Amino acid sequence: MINFANSKTTKFVRQMWKICFGDNDDYINLYFSKVYNENNTLIYLEGDTITASLQMLPYTINFYGESVPFYYLAGLCTLPEHRRKGYMEQLIFKSYEVMKKRNIPLAILVPAEKWLFSFYEKYGFEQISDGSIYELPSIKDILDSSVDLQKAYRVFDKTFNTKNLSIQKSYEDFEIIIEDAKLEDFPPKYNLASMAYIIDTEYMLNIYAKKNNTLDFTVQTTNNLKYHISNGEAILTNTKGYDFNADNKLLTRLLFGYKTDSLNAPYKNLFPNQQVNINLMLE
Repeated sequence: MINFANSKTTKFVRQMWKICFGDNDDYINLYFSKVYNENNTLIYLEGDTITASLQMLPYTINFYGESVPFYYLAGLCTLPEHRRKGYMEQLIFKSYEVMKKRNIPLAILVPAEKWLFSFYEKYGFEQISDGSIYELPSIKDILDSSVDLQKAYRVFDKTFNTKNLSIQKSYEDFEIIIEDAKLEDFPPKYNLASMAYIIDTEYMLNIYAKKNNTLDFTVQTTNNLKYHISNGEAILTNTKGYDFNADNKLLTRLLFGYKTDSLNAPYKNLFPNQQVNINLMLE
């Protein structure tokens, strides 16, 4: 059975996090006091035992000039003795239902290990970025060069939030990022390898069409739905013909411009390469 967490079950979610991820108490205290929200946490119960959990953290991403809300899926874990029973699969699909009901058009996650990419692919996720070997601008340097935290955030905002396809961090997010960095004496940080799942195809296509208003094509997507992109709009159509086919996974790759130069025409012509900037997610 799947429920949302509550004040009584939160301590068990916290214990599960410690068991599954092994983080130290300082980090767990920070996370569960500043980030965790029981209303955005799904738990799976086997009888009276909480066996698995999944958290949906609200963020926005700068998507071609629009601020698009999404849920960052975090803390996906199952107690070792309850794995391989399909509990996480049910939680993931339930999260899609929640996002659809809450009008959240997109889900993003960062697999902690390489093998997890193929695991999440089974549930429709598609890779949208690679991890980078290049260090991000130092948070400590930003703090040291600023007279106060407000000034530091303005520098941070200009450095990290203005790029296309970058996750937006609020002032409150910035404060938490600083607290997290202090726990490990400001370690170097990098862009992360990430995956995405589109909940609302029409919504995402409309933003892309608005930004690229000279495009004119019809794409057939998952479930044989066809969208005509023209004059800055994406409109669901009943036309028989279409220019190309792209299921939800391929369309995700195309809209985020992930290595599209390696694809054939017309994909690489209509959807040029982009750099997705996902970082500082308390990893």
